[in-house]
Amino acid sequence: MKPARLSTVALAGVLVCALAACSAEETPTTAAPSATATTAVPSASPSSAAGDPTTAAGPTAAADPTVDKKLCTTAKKIADETKADVVKAATSGGDPNPALKKAYTEMATGLAKATAGSPASEVVTALAAFGVAAGRVATAPDMEAAADRPEFQKTSAMANAACKKAGVDINF
Repeated sequence: MKPARLSTVALAGVLVCALAACSAEETPTTAAPSATATTAVPSASPSSAAGDPTTAAGPTAAADPTVDKKLCTTAKKIADETKADVVKAATSGGDPNPALKKAYTEMATGLAKATAGSPASEVVTALAAFGVAAGRVATAPDMEAAADRPEFQKTSAMANAACKKAGVDINF
């Protein structure tokens, strides 16, 4: 196998693992983000006006289990589609970075759109925070390093845990 092809395949594995890095069994070590993160749209720069969504206090109970489950199902669909796009790009032999950037951007905008206007709940707060964090990864000069940052890992774990409670395993 050619070294370039081997490195692309290895990178694809790393990218898929980065997208699914946190299991739903992890417990977040910080409080849920504030409800203001639910209306935050990912900014074009790594520093977002929403602040650090992993440090603010927020709601802990689901407002409406039906709405939460629907949001988690939407989030799972977004995650599955973006993961498939990244794997396809990585295995095609081309540069997977544009597909990875597109995947993080689509997660950010898709989650912002899905959570906008939803009643406050643990799921809404967690998915909105993860969307903001995904937007920061998409705009980072080094997306791999940004995906390894504690903010991204914590918001991923929060989203996984909240959706698992709602009955949907999203595995961000």
